[in-house]
Amino acid sequence: MNESLLLLKLITPIWTGDIDLKSDFIRSTGIIGSLRLWTEVILRGMDYYICDPTSDNRCPEKINNDLAYCPACLIFGATGIRRLFRMEINGIDIKKVFEGEVINIRPSGRNRGWYLGNGLIGNAALRVTTLDREGDDILLILPLSIAAKWGAIGAKTQHGYGVVSLVNEQQLNIETFINSLEKILGEERLKRLNIEKKRRSTDNNTLPNLREMFFAKVQFSVNEANWWEEIDGIKQALEPKNKKGEIDQKLKEKNYQILKAWYNSGSVPIAPAIKNWLRYGDGRTLWQTQNNIINHHIENWLFGTARDKKSVSKINISCAYLKNDNQWEFRIWGWIPSQENPSGFNKQSFLENLKNSLNGKGSINIPWTNLLGNHIGEHKLLDWHEYNSPKDTKTPNESNLKKFLQSLLEG
Repeated sequence: MNESLLLLKLITPIWTGDIDLKSDFIRSTGIIGSLRLWTEVILRGMDYYICDPTSDNRCPEKINNDLAYCPACLIFGATGIRRLFRMEINGIDIKKVFEGEVINIRPSGRNRGWYLGNGLIGNAALRVTTLDREGDDILLILPLSIAAKWGAIGAKTQHGYGVVSLVNEQQLNIETFINSLEKILGEERLKRLNIEKKRRSTDNNTLPNLREMFFAKVQFSVNEANWWEEIDGIKQALEPKNKKGEIDQKLKEKNYQILKAWYNSGSVPIAPAIKNWLRYGDGRTLWQTQNNIINHHIENWLFGTARDKKSVSKINISCAYLKNDNQWEFRIWGWIPSQENPSGFNKQSFLENLKNSLNGKGSINIPWTNLLGNHIGEHKLLDWHEYNSPKDTKTPNESNLKKFLQSLLEG
């Protein structure tokens, strides 16, 4: 058995809570589930068949007298086979971002808005122990490193939670990851365990795949300490009105204490403001059909819906987090599949328009002062990463997945 200790700094609140909107401590199941998701997208990008563990086609599959598993289940376990590792998580100076249950952020024009709970901030120690002689902690650390550099972990990442950094970051090599993967997929090992590797299936084309993801970082500067009070949605939360149209002083004070505590933790929930513009405001121009028709099927497919056929958002926007002095940053990333898109939706056009708008060069200018207030400026697109795309700012048109993965690891 090998043992590794990973130290994580929680940059924006992390959420591993339950359906009661409580996240009182970091649940290892929430982190493991999130790391499995990142592993799945990487392995699908490497052209492995990976099952959907929430579907009827999940592993194992019985082939003749043996049970067959996909590579992700061989790492993270499934019915009949245990995980390759044990993970223990201990919080270090962990605390809730604010006291209370939820705060409602309602940007301009919204009746319901976004309900955000009190995630956790601080640091965490992840102790990873491999339980198999062919197991290697890089199978877990590499997906975690990519999530830490470009995305987030835990739940509610689409609302801004879960940006972390690895304090004791290691220099990783994609070849080492591939060699370790091949060890656990080796025929001799599978034969010893009386199992098989699950083969390709046609349902793999509609699941998240690294080749179809994009990652972006945007920075901006601020010139006032209280800049966050003007963010669309936060501004309204700081002036809550009752049914008579009067300021609810009790709720106003409660919301101020919550949002001030959030700001003091080093991050600000800006996802509602940007998502509101992108989904309901002029940002719709980026994804609507060529005839400028607002297609609610496209809208629900792209941003998620809880109605009828539930689906999660394909676009994640992090909280803004402090980089240094007066410099703030946020991330936008997501998975936009190439197949089975709604009629009228053009993936490449949407991503091109989104990148250009973030870069200040698009046909649609993002109204930053309306969204984030009058005390910000110098907003710029820092990076855009996308596999085999001319839009990628570091490795344009990189069609070698190993090199693309290595570029993500290098940040």
